[in-house]
Amino acid sequence: MFAQIKSVVDLIRSGVTDFRNFKSDKERNDAVLDLLRVYFTLKDCVDDGEKLVAEAEPDPVDKISSMEPGDAIAMLERWDAIIRKQGTRLYQLQEAIFGQDHLTVINPELQKRVSEVIGYKMDRTVTLHGIGSALFFRAAFPTEDTQEEIARYVAVMAGEKDDSLNMPRIREEITKLRDSLNQYRIVVERLVSDPELLQLSQRARNETRFKDGT
Repeated sequence: MFAQIKSVVDLIRSGVTDFRNFKSDKERNDAVLDLLRVYFTLKDCVDDGEKLVAEAEPDPVDKISSMEPGDAIAMLERWDAIIRKQGTRLYQLQEAIFGQDHLTVINPELQKRVSEVIGYKMDRTVTLHGIGSALFFRAAFPTEDTQEEIARYVAVMAGEKDDSLNMPRIREEITKLRDSLNQYRIVVERLVSDPELLQLSQRARNETRFKDGT
């Protein structure tokens, strides 16, 4: 998931430099608000995703199997809550990106490239679309999964094909993704004044929080 998200961030950021030619301040602010919503959604994905793999490494299924029943249930409930949020975020992310008319107007090829990276038409399971669909299905249609099945969703979220987590690779992906997000944020910040940025950031942050405040 982390590497796939980074590719999307880098593509969107490459199109942001063309966002300077706005017809009005409102058009510019609407575009920046869209970009900030995407930023906070992505940041939450990274923060919760990093927390989840850190708890679950190196093998989520083995870790749960080796714990006392009460502790295992408590940890699985925490993991499951994060997994459901991740599924919702990835779904919202795709909706937000493909709902941005700004991207199409400024660079018609950009949405096509983002679509390819997300993986709508790719014959691979480890794409952002594939990961998001699996996690969103779990969030939207809760099932009576076994402990092992719930634990395996951690590996799905991380983009692994097997149960084990390749932590050196995942940590490297997270580091690179955070760097890309920082660059994305810097580019967006340059489009508006500091007071405008503060107001738009607060609005975007509030609109991307879950009802529990996270």
